[in-house]
Amino acid sequence: MENKRMKVLILLLLTLSAYCFDKDDIKIPRRVAHAVIRRQKRSYDYYERWYPRVKSPLELKMEQCENYWPCDHMSELVGFYQAYQQYFGPV
Repeated sequence: MENKRMKVLILLLLTLSAYCFDKDDIKIPRRVAHAVIRRQKRSYDYYERWYPRVKSPLELKMEQCENYWPCDHMSELVGFYQAYQQYFGPV
C-alpha cells in the first residue's frame, strides 16, 4: 500500500510541475538532446541486400492457413499440422 501511495505522490508532483513550467521555459540545445537520446540503429544483414529473403515452403503454408479463418481457428485448437491437412492436404 505504501508503494502505491508513493507512486501517486510522484505522479501528482510531476503533474503539478508540468503546469508550473511554461512550454517556452523547457528548451535544451539540440546538441545536448542528442547526447542524452541516441537513435537506435537497426541491425542490417549485409547479405540481405544481395540475396532477398526467401520464405520456406512451411512458412508459406502457415501463412496460407492463417489467412483462411477456419484453418487458423482449428490450428489454435489442435495444431498447425492437423489443421492444414484437414483443409489443404498433406503438409
